[in-house]
Amino acid sequence: MIRKYFIMFGLMSLLLVGMNVCQARPVVFGKGTVVRTSVAVGHWGIISEKSFNGTQYFDPVVLPFRFRFDGLRVWFLGLLLPFNPNIQMWGNPVLLVKMIRWM
Repeated sequence: MIRKYFIMFGLMSLLLVGMNVCQARPVVFGKGTVVRTSVAVGHWGIISEKSFNGTQYFDPVVLPFRFRFDGLRVWFLGLLLPFNPNIQMWGNPVLLVKMIRWM
């Protein structure tokens, strides 16, 4: 009997953790400019032309090397991640899904 409750508790906790990890994230997209910030060495950000939920500044989790040029105009698509204050304190974290150069 105790084993049955233990298994049910384990399955319920896995279900709740899975729901938290797989929750839908807001999608952000549009034209922007890649900038090298003076916050930290090697820190890059994207300044969007339009505002998403009151912010124009995005902190990409990983910015590919081919896009690391200050002033480069890009079109980007990404998933907005939960805001956690970090060392940079610059923009909202975003996980880039697609990014192309824009003229």
